[in-house]
This record gives sequence, structure tokens and C-alpha cells, in this order.
Amino acid sequence: RGAATASGNQGAATASGNQGAATASGDWGAATASGYQGAATASGNGGAATASGLQGAATASGDWGAATASGTRGAATASGNQGAATASGYEGKARGAAGCALFLVERDGNGEILHVWAGIAGKDGIKPMAYYRLVDGKPVEVE
Repeated sequence: RGAATASGNQGAATASGNQGAATASGDWGAATASGYQGAATASGNGGAATASGLQGAATASGDWGAATASGTRGAATASGNQGAATASGYEGKARGAAGCALFLVERDGNGEILHVWAGIAGKDGIKPMAYYRLVDGKPVEVE
């Protein structure tokens, strides 16, 4: 249940326990939460946030940031300019501000990759800041 914070430029924060939170608020920072229901936030420009635990959440709010949720039912959000959000775990979801890249992976219950998809929020019917999950190879809006 620990928390890690790196607030300076080029800092790194890691929370590896259950329900931990990691925050890197400076430029080029990296935040990782690898435990159950962890949350990782990178708010500086060019930062990276990764949540690899079950139901983890990763948010990159700075410009050019990257958010990755690789755990089961994880959520990734890229809310800064030209960011990227990736959901690669089972029943994962991703969302992004207009112009952000979204990457989705669909897996079966055994973890086998069934489909992959890439798109840009605000284009081709993908709504900005709406969560999407890949279902039968197509992005579907979810809560």
C-alpha cells in the first residue's frame, strides 16, 4: 500500500506493492505501479506511466507522454498533446485526448493475443477521452 513520488525533472517513481501509487510530476519522469490496483501518473512532458498489475491505471498527462496498462482490466489514459495510451492486458481499455494515439490488444482468457488495433482519438469515429476496448477486433466504447 505504499506510494512513490518523484517531482523533479528526469525523476522516476516505483510502487510495487498492492494498491500502490506512483507519481512522476517532472519533465521526462517515469512512474510505474506494478502491484494490484496500482495507479501510475506521469504529468510532465515526455513522461511515461506504466501500470502492470490487475486493474491498474496509468495516466500520462504531459505532452508526448505514454501511458501503458498491461494488467488484466487495466486502464490507460493519454491526456496531453500527442500522447499515446496502450492497453495490452486482458479486457484492458485506453482513452486519449484528441490527436493522441491509442493502441489496443484483445486477448482470450488464457492470454493469447487475438487481435490488435491502433488509431487516433478524434479520428475515424474514435471519440476523444472515451474509453475503448477491443472486441472481436474492433474498438468498442466502454465505461
